[in-house]
Amino acid sequence: MSTNQSLNLCVLLVCTLLSVPVFSQDSIPKQLKVIEVQGYQNVSPIKTQTINTNIYKDQPATLIELMNRTAGIRIRQTGGLGARSNLMLNGFQNRAVRYFKDGIPLDYLGGGFDISLVPTNMLEKIEVYKGVLPFSLGADALGGAVNMITARNQNNFLNTSYEFGSFNTHRASVNAYYSKNGYFTGINAFYNYSDNNYKADIQQVDTATGIKNARTVRLFHNKFSNYYVEGFIGLKEKPWTDELRFTLTGFSIFREFQFGSTMDKPYGAAKGNQHAVAPSLLYKKQLFNDKLSINQFIVFSTLNSGTTDTAHGRYDWLGNYFPSTSQKGEISNTGAFSDINYKYLISRTGLTYNLSASQTLHLNLVFNNFNRKGKDPYGYKFTNGADVLQSPASYKKAIVAFGLTSNFFNKRLENSISGKYYHYKTDASDADYLGNKITTRNNKSAWGMAEGIRYKINTSSYLQASVETALRLPDQDELFGDGNLKLSNFNLAPERSLNINLGYKIARANQYKVEVNTFYRNTKDLILLIPINLMYAQSQNVEKVKGVGIDADGSYNIFSWLEANGNFTYQDLRLVNENNSIVNKSRLRNTPFFFANAGLNAKLNKVLSKSDKLQIYWYYSFVREYYVDYLPKKVEPTGFLGLFGKAGIDAQNIIPDQQIHSLGFTYYPYNNLFAIGFLVRNIFDIPVYDNFRIQNPGRSFSIKLSYSL
Repeated sequence: MSTNQSLNLCVLLVCTLLSVPVFSQDSIPKQLKVIEVQGYQNVSPIKTQTINTNIYKDQPATLIELMNRTAGIRIRQTGGLGARSNLMLNGFQNRAVRYFKDGIPLDYLGGGFDISLVPTNMLEKIEVYKGVLPFSLGADALGGAVNMITARNQNNFLNTSYEFGSFNTHRASVNAYYSKNGYFTGINAFYNYSDNNYKADIQQVDTATGIKNARTVRLFHNKFSNYYVEGFIGLKEKPWTDELRFTLTGFSIFREFQFGSTMDKPYGAAKGNQHAVAPSLLYKKQLFNDKLSINQFIVFSTLNSGTTDTAHGRYDWLGNYFPSTSQKGEISNTGAFSDINYKYLISRTGLTYNLSASQTLHLNLVFNNFNRKGKDPYGYKFTNGADVLQSPASYKKAIVAFGLTSNFFNKRLENSISGKYYHYKTDASDADYLGNKITTRNNKSAWGMAEGIRYKINTSSYLQASVETALRLPDQDELFGDGNLKLSNFNLAPERSLNINLGYKIARANQYKVEVNTFYRNTKDLILLIPINLMYAQSQNVEKVKGVGIDADGSYNIFSWLEANGNFTYQDLRLVNENNSIVNKSRLRNTPFFFANAGLNAKLNKVLSKSDKLQIYWYYSFVREYYVDYLPKKVEPTGFLGLFGKAGIDAQNIIPDQQIHSLGFTYYPYNNLFAIGFLVRNIFDIPVYDNFRIQNPGRSFSIKLSYSL
């Protein structure tokens, strides 16, 4: 099947799903007078999409796979398990979209709670905010947020799982909670390991001639492992507190570096590690007849990160080692043996006051204090010989969010208006190419505003709109680097954007659902992660980006046991640079502009016995070709919206069309106590490319065993 035929088939399937409600109105039996609408009670003027991870907790699927099945969302990775991930949401990507854990910014957990690592059964749901953020988050996201809500059952429970699969991949988790007489305790833990030794198509350099030859090799230095443990104790429903929870979190990460920001150069000995300990305290209380709600969270985190690059030579893609007396490392000639300490203090204070049954005031304050100091005997030096990393770096930011939510006409019309104050202060030193010490200090403030509105047309449909002037402050690792392959950039400016969102949704429980969203973005100083010298990456500002987009999502219950679903996303994001006619109006580099999904889910009961269940599912994913670098508009594909044809550039700058089929099942032998899940990803073993044309694993198999009590 050709690419154009596949694209037509995918669009046809999605459009068919989206048209179902229009053509099926008259076919609904007249006796069905009671319409059950699910999820509308919590709908607010702020655009929210909820992924119920509890439904998928027994599937051997990752959170990234679940997210990528959702309209408007694409998460890309730079390799296999544990590789760096980049979230794109309605035109924004990377740090412009914020991650949260139970409403708390994830900065203090480093890479320990990365969305690529967290098991599905550890979460209750994922809340995706497209555009304006709720007051409770109070962060400086530019275009949305992902809030991972951990499972907090009111009843005692135990859930364990073990998964094994291709490339010697092993994943395990345990989640437990026990409560009695107002006291509770629990643990959440997971472990991941993989050799990540999948096959990749590379360009091997002939050492004799210098000519590059295409060949397929198996990655040999790409292992990854991590563990994460959080234990908590607390009490609830006491006269002086609704909930008081103390949590102690620890994690460790080890990774081998097979390549840098691109796959142009292999490594064979470089490695990195990260570990942290983070105690935290949560307090909740409602006062004055539940009119005033207080939510206070505070955490102190000590995180250590290190990189070892002392090969004194280089490796080729076959694992052959070539010693060299002129270079200490393989990532860089100077090598690295870094040991960097980070200290985080984060406080979030949330206050909510109900003025009346129809109006509520909100106030949220988030304070973040970050300090970094380290050492690297191989690293950059000042002219006096001092280690650059031993020069302390500090970062402080405070964000105050305040606003009012109101509802009118018996809650048919809901409105949310908010304002935000941002302030940040940095103090850090670096060396220029001559070793001269350069100290950079920033002390800046800004304001932002947002307005969201939702109108409930009837019991099954509503319109939603929002507009905001958003701002995002640079993160500490964007400014200071990560001590591994990400370089510092002290001159980063905050991102600013005017965002407009408009959406419509109609749904009938157990029948169908259709949702359409459009957006407009006008962004200045967008921060993108850019490859530097094939090895490193650095966060840099892009002057101005404008764009529009649309996404649509639909599902339809063909039978009571069979559901079809599909979605597509198109986003036209263009660089505005009138001083450079070559790249002016070019699509944003390394950014997919069209992607779509389709799937079938079957649920069968009493398959082999009276108490068993079987779930079978198939998913299809399509990503239209996009481009590693800025592409002059005149050489873009000439087909409609760029969806057909080929770009007139060298193939090495094209991330090609990708079509991935996955098939799996979950079997419950007895009720829901025990489950066996099986999944084959990329059935046809199609080459899969992602960030900057880095190749991801091909076909793989996974088996997951789960037990719940």
